[in-house]
Amino acid sequence: MLMVKLWNYFRGYVIIKIEGLSLEKFINMAIARDIYLWDIKRLNYTTLEAKVGIGGFKALRKLVRRAGCRMYISEKNGYPFWFSKVKKRKMLVLGAFFSLILLLVLSTFIFRIDVMGNENISTEEILTTLGESGLTIGANRYFINLRDLENSLLIHIHELAWVGIEIKGIHAKIEVVEKTLPPPRIDKNTPCDVIAKKNGVIEKVIARNGDALVQKGDIVAEGDLLITGIVEREGMETPLYIHAYGEVYAKTYYEGNKSMKLLKVKKEKTGEKVMRRGVKIGALELALNGETNPYEVYVLEKSSKKPFQWRGKGLPVEIITEEIYEAIEVEEKVDITDAKNLLHEALIEEILEEIPKELEILNSNTEFTIKNNILYGNVIIEVLEDIATQKKL
Repeated sequence: MLMVKLWNYFRGYVIIKIEGLSLEKFINMAIARDIYLWDIKRLNYTTLEAKVGIGGFKALRKLVRRAGCRMYISEKNGYPFWFSKVKKRKMLVLGAFFSLILLLVLSTFIFRIDVMGNENISTEEILTTLGESGLTIGANRYFINLRDLENSLLIHIHELAWVGIEIKGIHAKIEVVEKTLPPPRIDKNTPCDVIAKKNGVIEKVIARNGDALVQKGDIVAEGDLLITGIVEREGMETPLYIHAYGEVYAKTYYEGNKSMKLLKVKKEKTGEKVMRRGVKIGALELALNGETNPYEVYVLEKSSKKPFQWRGKGLPVEIITEEIYEAIEVEEKVDITDAKNLLHEALIEEILEEIPKELEILNSNTEFTIKNNILYGNVIIEVLEDIATQKKL
């Protein structure tokens, strides 16, 4: 089917309308003379619409008179008609050719660099290091070795654990993963205490050096002293300052809160719509028609095509089509059970991202409340965690 359409396009065809009282006779005469008509539609009792090739159209002109009908062209399509128009505008063709060459050349240069995944390391530091290795705005993508750039970043910025660089058209995307650095260790000869790094309920204390000041069941807050490095005994004139360390396991809590509307507003199309077309070249968007959005409530459906692509590569040009449908707002109630399940899953997923994988989960508690057609969810997960951290005396 696609090959037939392409063949018809390259040889050229016209959409014709035939008016008369002997339409069936006209079609039979065309078939008898091997004139191919397709997509035949009857518009009304006396009018037909059909498609025919250029050669067939010339032959049909003789048959129209014999059948007592009238025929006229409503639309011309195909390569011959397009080429005929282009021949009259040689400067336009020349300008289009040089524009295409310019686009091809410009598409080999990088005009945008994005850095993602960095929290502690500044984007400026990463871009400076990349610039020293050759990746800057205006650099030619074909003179850049991505593997060398990745290795250079890892060598010069020790806080990075992984680097991935991807170039698509004029856009370079740098994704990094930072190292999770352990807390600074205190030298074993330096006197220190063991304090709580977060709130919790003590479950077990293992004081390997120093005196424990808490026991099972005690409630502690962040910064509270757990194991002291100041040892005092009867008969000692002065306290002994030691390097305290050990493990203090406590029940800690991770909490999450979310809400969800139980009354949703759904948009339904009325059938009326307008279309907007545009072209996007890199980051620049140009409108091809001046259609504005006439609707207060609407549904926007956007699609884009990249016409100059081959094996996933090509010019950074997109043809954008926007269909704006008129809509009306309809209120829809959400099932409470389904809403609770969705909210609970979202909360659990969010909290589990905060909890280190090695921790033991002891318990969880979920509570829901409804107010003003809004469902509020609260989830608390209880885990067993070592909350001990050292602090210099």
